[in-house]
Amino acid sequence: MTDDGDLLNEQLLRSFGAVTKGLRQWVRSHMGPGPGMTIGRAGVLLGLLHRDEPVSMTALGTAQDLTPRSMTVLVSGLEKEGLVRRARHAVDGRVTLVSLTPAGRALASQQLLPAGKQAAALFGELSEHDRTELLRLLTEVARRLELHGIDTPLTPAAARNAPRATSP
Repeated sequence: MTDDGDLLNEQLLRSFGAVTKGLRQWVRSHMGPGPGMTIGRAGVLLGLLHRDEPVSMTALGTAQDLTPRSMTVLVSGLEKEGLVRRARHAVDGRVTLVSLTPAGRALASQQLLPAGKQAAALFGELSEHDRTELLRLLTEVARRLELHGIDTPLTPAAARNAPRATSP
């Protein structure tokens, strides 16, 4: 028999999974009518948007938590649509660099960024106190994952800016 603490922990894990699935559906619903736009494709385009120089597919894939095969499939599709371009690194020919085309930059800045803001507005339905507390708790979960050797996409800047726990 599981004790109450174990049951609560299992409920929290299931709830995180359900909310993650729901948030993915919510974000997808705000991406607009463009055919074939997925969260992965949008992540690649947005990951390139604020870069001044081409980035290696490996670095971009690592940042997006994608396997090399997944990155290749995503970039190939985006390249066929004229949204990104690939080029070999000038010094290390084994490295493939990827960058946005003007069409990709326009799509990312004019459609995907506003869609992300619309999707994020869901959290505006929570009180400021609840949003602050949720951010604090999520940052704490991310910190605990990192203590167990699991890297999280929560940036160090976000972790520094999150409210600190006042009690253990």
